[in-house]
Amino acid sequence: MKKKTKIILSLLAALIVILVTLPVLSPVVFTTISEKGAIRHEIYKRGYPYQSYFAVLQKRDGDNESGNLYYVNWLGETGQTPHLCYSKKASDGEYKVSCGTGP
Repeated sequence: MKKKTKIILSLLAALIVILVTLPVLSPVVFTTISEKGAIRHEIYKRGYPYQSYFAVLQKRDGDNESGNLYYVNWLGETGQTPHLCYSKKASDGEYKVSCGTGP
């Protein structure tokens, strides 16, 4: 085998290993310690492990009672899936998240 072919096969194998381990690593990578991490953890818990990595989070103005408002967008089975999530500090550096599709 040529050296170039071996390098390409090695890179492809590494990419496959990374893609397979992403869902397993989601609960470890995304914790409730930060606002965005708590939102990504909630996306993972709802059954979207890959989207938890690639979702776009945009902070919006929200009211202080509900917490900080985030516009969350990712590609799902049916196309773009927009959500609104509120992230509020609960206790000892943990954030609680509530998400929905909007009003």
